[in-house]
Amino acid sequence: MSISKDDLRGASESYMQSMGQSSAAWKKIYGQRSPDFSKCFDGRGIAGPSVNNPAIRNKGIVTADTEPHARLRKAVLPAFSECALREQEEILQLYADKLVHQLRSSSKTGAPQDLVKWFSLAAFDIVSDLAFGQAAGCLDDASQPWLQVIGTRAKGIKMALRKHGELAAAKVKRRLQQSESKKDFMSYILENPQADLTNADLVRMASAFIVAGSGTAATALSGIAHFLCSNADKYAKLVHEIWSAFTKEEDITMTSAGELRYLKAVIEETLRIYPPSPSALPWFVPGAGEEINGLWVPGGTAVGVHQLSAGHSPVNWKRADEFIPERWLDSSLEYRADDRAASQPFSCGPRNCVGKSMAYAELRIVVTKLLWNFDLELVDRSEEWVNKQKIYLIWQKEPLMSIVY
Repeated sequence: MSISKDDLRGASESYMQSMGQSSAAWKKIYGQRSPDFSKCFDGRGIAGPSVNNPAIRNKGIVTADTEPHARLRKAVLPAFSECALREQEEILQLYADKLVHQLRSSSKTGAPQDLVKWFSLAAFDIVSDLAFGQAAGCLDDASQPWLQVIGTRAKGIKMALRKHGELAAAKVKRRLQQSESKKDFMSYILENPQADLTNADLVRMASAFIVAGSGTAATALSGIAHFLCSNADKYAKLVHEIWSAFTKEEDITMTSAGELRYLKAVIEETLRIYPPSPSALPWFVPGAGEEINGLWVPGGTAVGVHQLSAGHSPVNWKRADEFIPERWLDSSLEYRADDRAASQPFSCGPRNCVGKSMAYAELRIVVTKLLWNFDLELVDRSEEWVNKQKIYLIWQKEPLMSIVY
């Protein structure tokens, strides 16, 4: 079967989102590949046409072409190594504990709590301390200007970009003026002799850290809470696993939480059915064309795997629209035909999310401590939480109201 350029004209957006939903499409478009697919900057992706200028595009790790991206990625990799992850655990523990403390204090009256708000505050505090060694104080003061920028609806994101850049520049400037600092992402980058980054590079890197590290974590945590509270049997199963694994809260660590098999399955299932980045990241087909999923696609066509579609495709998953963490357990025979690799919430290949391990560690520690300390019950108006949301590249999250016991 073949698709001509004439067939695609005027319909490339829908084609881009629907033609590739399998693990094979992920590997073909985003994996290690030759010839190289190139990023699409005509307004269909996370960067608009203004980034068509290579001099602008190649300054940011998200938008850079292959070679500049490899240089920038190499500069930041030490900050996301296994060693760095272990050294940063105390930061994850600190803000997970603070979240528990603040949530306990706020819920004493019995009033419903907006979990989206609380997760956003905690996630931003975590990424600020990880990136700059500086507390943002969001859990202490929810009026922080950063949150106003990060929380801007994607429809109006352009109006917030300038303010975001100003805040990032100020944060980096303060960090560089510190003669002594605890270990943070910046210290690993600054100590890397191969980094060779300018101050402007560091500002752009900081901006990427903040957006990617806070928004996605808050979205994932909110999704986990929603789907667990909406599926009482899954909720009970995870709580049982947590309470069976630990005798005291101090035993909850990055390592011990990482050994909870059902928790891992809950996280993966949430990321499948409610991916923090639900849209497609478009790439141009190189040369004369390529075969993708058995279709010949002409060169110059924008293609991509639409995360939400791939996660809900009945071709990839049995009972695709249901929240079933058991499908991720190796002992599950009923779901062994599922195409697990069709779910790539952190993308795949040489441009996948460099902070993937840190994100998983954050989710495991926060969820484990949350369910160790509290019982959650959604109020009626939050039961259809996901269905009320719109997507403008990212989810426009509604409040997730829960009684916290």
